Amino acid sequence: MSNEHTDTDLAFALQVTGFELATEPPAPDTPLARILHLAGEIGYENLTDEHFDLARAGRL
Repeated sequence: MSNEHTDTDLAFALQVTGFELATEPPAPDTPLARILHLAGEIGYENLTDEHFDLARAGRL
């Protein structure tokens, strides 16, 4: 299966569930941007639920 076909399938699945695939990085002041930054520093495998809670609360 080609990546183009997979991307189209993913985009469709997201669309019917009310989401869309972002092609731009998240705004720097969002929880997602804070999580991505931290993951770059400590590694994705080291993220915990507490990190996500702190990011949502704006304390990360």
